Amino acid sequence: MTVQSDAARGAREMLETERLSLRPFTAADGGDLFTLYGDARVMSIRKIGLRTRAQSDTELAGIVQHWRRHGFGLYAVFDKTTGRFLGECGLRERAPGSDEIELSYGLVPDTWGRGLAAEAAGAVLADGFARHGLRHIYAIARADNARSRRVMEKLGFRFLDAEDKGGLTVVRYVIEAPEAVSRPGQKPSQAN
Repeated sequence: MTVQSDAARGAREMLETERLSLRPFTAADGGDLFTLYGDARVMSIRKIGLRTRAQSDTELAGIVQHWRRHGFGLYAVFDKTTGRFLGECGLRERAPGSDEIELSYGLVPDTWGRGLAAEAAGAVLADGFARHGLRHIYAIARADNARSRRVMEKLGFRFLDAEDKGGLTVVRYVIEAPEAVSRPGQKPSQAN
């Protein structure tokens, strides 16, 4: 059995779109991730809230471990032309051991409104369905995050429910793999 380095594994897992390059996060990406997680504008609309550098580094360690355990995870998103770090987008377990796989995305504020979140998320969804064989992918956002909800709806997610999480209302959406759509009677929670 051949053990692949994180770099070799990451090169295999890279995704590209018209304007973006996505690659798995590595332990060396602490500064980039903190650019996102330490930005009050970004984190004011995210479920996890503003992070200190130490908290961001802890999140990064979890992201890297998720890749190692599952073979998919959150990607670092870069401008394809300039190489500038723009944010994150990818798939992860909703909670450890959960059978729900969640789409997550967040970009730096000066990119908002340009369709980049939908572009990155579209590539991630296609990869999740085609390469990883996922049947359903969920997306969760704060109910008051209208931009994120528009991205989900633009991508074809459908609304499932809303839940109060200690004074914060979150909404949950789902999208099915293209072949799953033609299977009537299968509930979104039955497979991933």
